Order: sequence, then structure tokens, then C-alpha cells
Amino acid sequence: MGLFKKMGQLTGSVDKKLLTEGLLGRGLITDVKQTSVSRGQDAYSAPVCIFTVQVTLDDVPAYEASCRQAVPLALVPQLASGGAQVAVRVNPNDHSEIALDLATEAPTVRMAEGDGAAKASDILATGLDARAVIVESMPLGKTNPAGLDMYAFSLTVMRDGEAPYQTQVGNPVPKNAIPLIYPGHNLPAKVMASNPKGVVIDWERSVQEATQHGGEAPVAG
Repeated sequence: MGLFKKMGQLTGSVDKKLLTEGLLGRGLITDVKQTSVSRGQDAYSAPVCIFTVQVTLDDVPAYEASCRQAVPLALVPQLASGGAQVAVRVNPNDHSEIALDLATEAPTVRMAEGDGAAKASDILATGLDARAVIVESMPLGKTNPAGLDMYAFSLTVMRDGEAPYQTQVGNPVPKNAIPLIYPGHNLPAKVMASNPKGVVIDWERSVQEATQHGGEAPVAG
């Protein structure tokens, strides 16, 4: 690494070539550490922070990288609040070199085949019957390899003869099932026999139930 590049990183400067030519990805900020270095003064200061980021590029398994970067003071609380998602630029020759691109909207990215937990299709084919009540949900800004939008869900899971429990999962959602995503909706699901936290909502059955019940969610017995 050249001396000027190293000094630039210490002061929170971003390589302009990286920002203009780097691969565009989506970053989930998992940790922010503010250093004692700052650029500018008073209300216009830009503290230098060390960001730990979970990076996702199209068709590349998600990975963790870090960068040292000066950001406007007003943005620090938002970026450090937990779960902030931003656009990142990635050196195509060295994926560990990244920079936050705060001038660009975080893109929707396509997950790599086999990235993350077991495939939803496998769980639907072999899992145990259950009901899942949506507590919270949010789009992840990602699609699975088949192009379906990924959502994060907080679910209350119920199985006959077992105590209800809560879990957080990421599930692909077909476009015709997106209207069914709302808090309190009780939906058919499948649970991994070897891991009760592995839960997939059965959207095909959910759409059928909604059609049969005139859009009303069935009540779990």
C-alpha cells in the first residue's frame, strides 16, 4: 500500500477510483466505532469511524469487511443505530476493500446459490407442518437466485402439542403473496425437523387459504 493511500485511510478519505469504478453492493452495518480523528469543525465535522459491514454482491456469498471512513456527523447516529443498510463499493480485485457510497441508494442484490441456511424449497418439501403468525416483517433488498424478493420475518410458530415460540427468519416471497404480509396474519408453514428455528412460510397454501376465506386469515386451533 502506498504511503499517500495509507495516510488517506487514516484520515478517513475514500479512494475516488473505488467510488467510481468499484462493484456496487449492499451493505448491512453491524458495528460502528468512532475514532478520535475528525475532519472539519463544529457542526460541519465529519468524524472518522471504523465500519464493520456485511457485504452482499450479486451471486457472491455474503461476507464481512471493514472500512475506515469519515462521514457527516449528522449521519453517525443513523448508521450506528443497528441494521442500517447502505450502498457499498467493492474493489473487484480485492473484495475486502470497500467504501460506503452514501450518495447512492442501496441496491437490490441477488443472493448466491446456497448462500445462508437450507433452501426454502427443501424445507417446504420435507419440513413439519406448522402455523406461523407474522409479528414483524421488512424487505431485505435482496432476491433469491430465482428472483423472488427476500423478506425478514419475526414469527410466532405454533405446532400441535408443542409450546409456541418465536424466531426470526429470511424467506423468499412470490409477488402474488406480498399482500398477505401484515402483522397478525396466521399462515401455514413448514419447520425443519432438525432445527425448529428453520421456518418457511408456505406461500402457495397461504394464497389458496386467502382465496378460499375471502382474504381472511384462518384461526389456529
